[in-house]
Amino acid sequence: MTEKTKTAQDIIIGVLKQHRAVTLLLVSVAVCSAIAGLVPPLILRFIIDRFLTVSGSRTGLSAAAQKSGLVYAAVLYFLSFAVIGLLDVLRETILAVAGQKIVVTFRTTMMDKLFHLPVQYFTKHENGSVVSRFTNDVDSVQNLFTNGVVGMIMDLFRIIGIVISMWSFSVALGIFMAAILPLVYLLTRFFQRHMLKAQKEKRHIIAGLNGFVPETVRNIAMIHSFSKERYMQKKYAGSLKKSYDTIEKVNWYDSVYSPIIRVLSSLVVATVAVAASTRFSFVLISAGTTAAAIQYVLNVFTPIGNLGMELQSIQSAVAGIVRINEFLAEDEENDRKKISDTALLTLIREKKSIEFDNVTFAYDEKAEILHDVSFRIEPDEKILLQGRTGAGKSTMLRLIAGLLAPSAGNVRISGIDSCRIPHRFGRRIFGYVPQQFSFVPGTVRDQITLGDRLITDAQVERALLCTGQLDSLKLLKNGLETPADPTLFSQGQLQLLSIARAVVADPLILLFDEITAHLDVATEKRLAAALREAGKNRTVISVSHRLSSGLQYDRVADVCDGLLYWRE
Repeated sequence: MTEKTKTAQDIIIGVLKQHRAVTLLLVSVAVCSAIAGLVPPLILRFIIDRFLTVSGSRTGLSAAAQKSGLVYAAVLYFLSFAVIGLLDVLRETILAVAGQKIVVTFRTTMMDKLFHLPVQYFTKHENGSVVSRFTNDVDSVQNLFTNGVVGMIMDLFRIIGIVISMWSFSVALGIFMAAILPLVYLLTRFFQRHMLKAQKEKRHIIAGLNGFVPETVRNIAMIHSFSKERYMQKKYAGSLKKSYDTIEKVNWYDSVYSPIIRVLSSLVVATVAVAASTRFSFVLISAGTTAAAIQYVLNVFTPIGNLGMELQSIQSAVAGIVRINEFLAEDEENDRKKISDTALLTLIREKKSIEFDNVTFAYDEKAEILHDVSFRIEPDEKILLQGRTGAGKSTMLRLIAGLLAPSAGNVRISGIDSCRIPHRFGRRIFGYVPQQFSFVPGTVRDQITLGDRLITDAQVERALLCTGQLDSLKLLKNGLETPADPTLFSQGQLQLLSIARAVVADPLILLFDEITAHLDVATEKRLAAALREAGKNRTVISVSHRLSSGLQYDRVADVCDGLLYWRE
């Protein structure tokens, strides 16, 4: 890639910059909330020293004035907590808004990335792993805002303010708190590191579990046919056991952290109380100051104790960010923007030759599919590729269509590397018919156009006439506007629909991948007629285990052991 790869941190910062008003309001609320948290202990100190101690009663005020002052102070004490509560509500509301904006940006950025990943990425990663990055990992980042990081920042502001306040009460108290906080920090970091490691393990295992269930459902008929229910149950139980053990590790750290913080908090409170009662000169403080100091200590350790509950979601979010960054850092397809549209169209319209130049391809280092393959297909030639399953026939079609990039060598369409052809030209150059028809949400028309608004009604009708389906589809309840449903079509009709989808944009090259497999003789003949009509004035490369009746080819090649052999 020519431009810097985006990271999760870049996305978060970008959203916060884009919505400056929300960010500024959030910062303001955080600062105000931190300041407001310092007020109640100060009011409590005032009440005790002024109205509830012997020294406070010697102010010379009348009993009525003292009573009135106590009431006002108590009301002010209540109002300070009301303001804190209001700020907390405002904070949570702003966080929810910011979190949703961040989640939307994350998912749209990741979806854009998904469409730029090479096909090899999906052969190396389970579907469940890919899906979990869009769901669990992104949701955990939202939790980082709603349940964690902002609250931690606000607590940090409070802690700094409390230490300063305690220092103003007594230098000894300030030094004492400043000495305690590093110990708490080191303890928190210890649990943070271990919980992050456990969370990353958990995410990896859950990704496998997410893919296990849909894959089992998709292949349930095969599992029943071979009586492999017990085998699948054991595999699933093993994955669940690993997940359980990892979650238990996370829960152990979570459950141990909070009690440790509570015990440490009690020790600090007891130390402050004992120091105040000894009346040493270096800690000589009033009863009200002692009460305020104890309240401040609790205010320091309460959020730290809550951090034990928040730490799990925070570390889960950090693990999610790590996985999202790994996804965003994946290598994309070769740059497809360096060829001008005019040059591309001119070259391909003038010639439609296909050339393999010493092509080697492997999905991974251990399994080489094609080895140093070279050949040339002339414009409008009809080619049949045959060979056993796994020989590399379908791989060749994907290389021609630019869906895969060679590990070595070049695949060229009219002299242009196929993997550099922009995707927006794909349907105008290649008509690809895979082995299985994939439905998209929408109507029967949408199955053919794939939502491409540039495709006209006339083009759709020509494609359906080519496959002999126009009259039958118009007889549907709402014609081509009938909502698509797999139950509306037989296997043969789906194959014909695949051909209509492939030819509707009038492509230059047709690629057929085993489309006559598993069809009866009558349906195969009907499909062969559609293929002959679709292949007129086009280059056609077809993959099949056998020669199909009714189809004629200029050349036939066998693909075996990574090599290609032309028949005489």
